[in-house]
This record gives sequence, C-alpha cells and structure tokens, in this order.
Amino acid sequence: MTHHKTLHAVLLPLCLASTLTACAGAQDAWHYQPDHNAVGRIYAYERSNTDGSMDERVTVFRRDATHIEVYKENGLCRNAALVTAELDFDTFSAPAITGGRLLPNAEHMEFAWLNWDQAESRVDILLQLPDMEMREDTPILSTPWHLFDFDLASLTVMTPHLAVPESGFEFGMALVWTDPSAADPLTWMGDVSASYTGNEDREGVDTRHYILTGTALAGETATGDTGELWLDLSDGHVVEAIMPAPNHSGYTDFHLRLLAVNDGGAAEWTRLLTAHFENCGD
Repeated sequence: MTHHKTLHAVLLPLCLASTLTACAGAQDAWHYQPDHNAVGRIYAYERSNTDGSMDERVTVFRRDATHIEVYKENGLCRNAALVTAELDFDTFSAPAITGGRLLPNAEHMEFAWLNWDQAESRVDILLQLPDMEMREDTPILSTPWHLFDFDLASLTVMTPHLAVPESGFEFGMALVWTDPSAADPLTWMGDVSASYTGNEDREGVDTRHYILTGTALAGETATGDTGELWLDLSDGHVVEAIMPAPNHSGYTDFHLRLLAVNDGGAAEWTRLLTAHFENCGD
C-alpha cells in the first residue's frame, strides 16, 4: 500500500544512518552453531493472557535445520492452524512464513504468505480467503527480527545460537493484526532489548532470566513498558515469556509458557497432527 511504501522510503535511510553501529552490535550477539540445532524436537507451549485466560496450545516442530512447523489449537476437533517457516542463520530471522489451516490426516491448506524482501528491507504479506484477498507490506528496520504473532516460534530456535547469552541480545518485531477493523494489518512494532539478570529456577527448569524493554513493547495496545524472558540454561530455547502487548485480537497482553519438550521427530509430529481430528464424529 502507498502509505507503507512512503514510510519505508522515509524511515529506512534514517534507520540505516543512525543505527548502523547498533545493528552491527545486535548481529554480533548471535553465532550460528550447527550442533545447537535440535532437529526433530517438539516444543509444546501454552499462550494466554497473563491472567491465564484465552489459553491456546502452540506446538513447534523443528523439521530440519532450516525449517519449523507450528500447530496452534484451542481444543481437539476445532479449527486449528498449521504454520510453516524458513529459517535464515545469516540474519537469525525467518524470511518466509506460510499460514495454513490444519486438515484431517495431518494435511493442511495454505492461505497466507509472508516474505521478507531483504534488498528492499520490506516484508510483504498475501492473505487469500474465500471472500477477500489482502496485500500489505511494512519496512523491516533492524535484524534479527521476528513476527510477534508467530508466538516466538522462530525466536525459540534462534536463542540456542546466542554467542554469549549473559551479554544480552536484541531483536526487532513485526505484527500481523487480523482484526478487520485494523488500519494497518501488518506493522513494524519496533525493537526489543533483552538484559540478562541472572540464573533462575523456573518451575523446576534451570533458566537464564532477562528483562525485556524497547519500542516494540510500548505501542498503543501495551499495558506496560517491560517484559520478562526465561531461556533454558542448557539448551537455550524459550521456557517462558511475558510481554505487556497482545499479539492476537481479543487478547490484552502475552504470556507464553513451555509445557513439554520431546524428541519424537517426524513420526511423533504426524501422530500429533493426525490426532487432532480423530474420533470427532461427523
């Protein structure tokens, strides 16, 4: 859309001129380590408001070194999402994300495509529904970056590649807001800075604890200006996250909590997806 392209043309040169050193520093916080890719691992999370309401299961599968799949559901036999993403370890981001609806027998139907044009520093989305088609774009003003409504799925497979976890790190966030009344369904939220505060036992899991601040947490829908993040001490993935901003329509804020981890691989993943519509009747 025209207003996004105008914003991109104005802000991108300013960003590049004023934050080149900061961007380089943010990128230096990450170091790709192939042996930290937990291929075949399944991470089961619960996303909700911080008061526990509107809970939904978000399950992440590390298909291979450069792809993840995410299954989202709030009850068996109900509509559920299956989202896939490509990972890029040069930028520690997910440059291509495809949204779809889960179907019986672990099949799925795609209807949304998000692609990052790195040459133009812009991300584009195409949404195709039976009664509408939507195209939007927004500038990407820093890297690494992650899509907030992807529920930190891409972040949790990147944080094992932090060069020095105790030094803290930064990342940017974009958001797809699916409320039909939203003026800008796809927006750049800003940046998040994670400051290490020490190690902490989190419900029996040894973690590194971080305080989150930054422009991405201070938007119009925010209920505060700081968040918290806990990363697994040995493997580096996200154990828990609290943010003062919602990432889906109808929510007031964001709480992500790890329920379980297993290394069942593709066979277990297919079994999990297949079970969603089994024994559901007509």
